[in-house]
Amino acid sequence: MTYQLFLSFTILSTLILSVITYRNAFVNGKPHCNNFVTNVYLYLALSFALIGSFVHVYNFIFNPASQRGKHIDEYVAYSQIMPYIFVSFVISIVSIIILSMGDMFTKDGILVNHTLWLVFVGSIALTLYPIFKSKQLATIVPRALLMTIGIFLLMSFFVYAFPTFFESTYKRMTTGLLIALLIIIMAELYLIASDSYTQRQYKIISYILISLFSLYVSYDTSRILNYAKKCIDSPNYPKISTSLLIDIVNIFVRLVGVSRDR
Repeated sequence: MTYQLFLSFTILSTLILSVITYRNAFVNGKPHCNNFVTNVYLYLALSFALIGSFVHVYNFIFNPASQRGKHIDEYVAYSQIMPYIFVSFVISIVSIIILSMGDMFTKDGILVNHTLWLVFVGSIALTLYPIFKSKQLATIVPRALLMTIGIFLLMSFFVYAFPTFFESTYKRMTTGLLIALLIIIMAELYLIASDSYTQRQYKIISYILISLFSLYVSYDTSRILNYAKKCIDSPNYPKISTSLLIDIVNIFVRLVGVSRDR
């Protein structure tokens, strides 16, 4: 697939998903609860289409016309975003915090919630840009994407196969997963700060994080199914879908990391 064809496919997919999502999730400009789970998945699919579109935007901004359809050295790709990475990180944290503070079901703030969602997706796309632009990762990314999709489908299947188990263990498991996640993150930061982070340690931590976020996929899916039962009116689809987006992005990034040769 040529770059122009891929670009056209990304834009067309984003437009089509935008129309389908709006037509399915909204009535008279207001979100509704009909086909709740389907609407969440539509928002999730649209999130990834938007990430692809934002990656193309950054590609146009950072590269001359002659380089836009080509992969470049990984170091160069990361150096392109380095002046903006701190600002992007802050924006992503602020936007997701404000979005998470909103009500799960609300008639107010629809435009604000969607704006925060777009800002968050755009900031995430900036950090993913070097992965898709790097020539060192060109053969790894497609495999990592397929593996991520496989993990998502498998962990989602478990929820639909054993809904009672996940619903009954939700509070205990999500608390345990959060504690484990914080411990792993602090351990990784310590290793980085002490300049003692080896490739072996990176892979061990990455596999643990892939496992944790895979479990999060199941429990976040279980939570979505529970929300579907409770939904009466005006669901906050950007907030509800973002949890799964974060899970999947983290799994993908770590799969790319453990699949590469350093």
